[in-house]
Amino acid sequence: MEKILFLFDIDGTLLSPGTLPRQILNRAFQDIAGGNPDLQFMDVAGLTDPLIIANGLKKLGITDGVIPQLAVAILDRYLVEMERDYSQSDLPILHWDAIDFLDAVQTGEHVTALMTGNVEAGARIKLDYFGLFDRFSFGAFGNDYPQRDQLPGIAQKRAKQLTGVDWDFGNIVVVGDTPNDAQAASVAGARSIIVCRRPGWEQAIREAGADIVVSLLNDPKKILSKLSQLK
Repeated sequence: MEKILFLFDIDGTLLSPGTLPRQILNRAFQDIAGGNPDLQFMDVAGLTDPLIIANGLKKLGITDGVIPQLAVAILDRYLVEMERDYSQSDLPILHWDAIDFLDAVQTGEHVTALMTGNVEAGARIKLDYFGLFDRFSFGAFGNDYPQRDQLPGIAQKRAKQLTGVDWDFGNIVVVGDTPNDAQAASVAGARSIIVCRRPGWEQAIREAGADIVVSLLNDPKKILSKLSQLK
């Protein structure tokens, strides 16, 4: 198999962060903006942190003109509290099937990076909980661009800078868990492996253009074989 650049999502793919990040973010809204948007799972799944915050402010009826300033303050507060509280939480869960797949990919000497809606500081906090952040060469993060569709292109440019290789999107694979991950790959012309951890999402994931859909990532040999047949 040709060398591939694998872009791994974090939440829902590598791990489940539990509800604590949403609780912290809701508190940050309350403290900074004076209201709690009561963010639920569907308010955050597959979205970038900046977009989640902008949507939360709009939900509170806050006008566009003051959103950027408030959004920075909310994000800063969120990161401070995440740094303080997340490592003490017993809610995060590691998805071992994803780690099996990551191990296989790295054993095969492919390039592994992150592509996540988390801002970089938040990604580090979540992954450091399991000692995983340093397993990735670089990343494209929510603070790079609020729309996930732009992140594969950002990762492609960073990969060229760091590896000296002019990566074609045909050799870039997004590993995610939501329709938004599949769509981002499809829009860029990259391929995608989507682990469907919510059975009700399978149709939407397929409609978003996912190339490979699995219920678990714990059969790397089979998945990589399917991937090699796509070209």
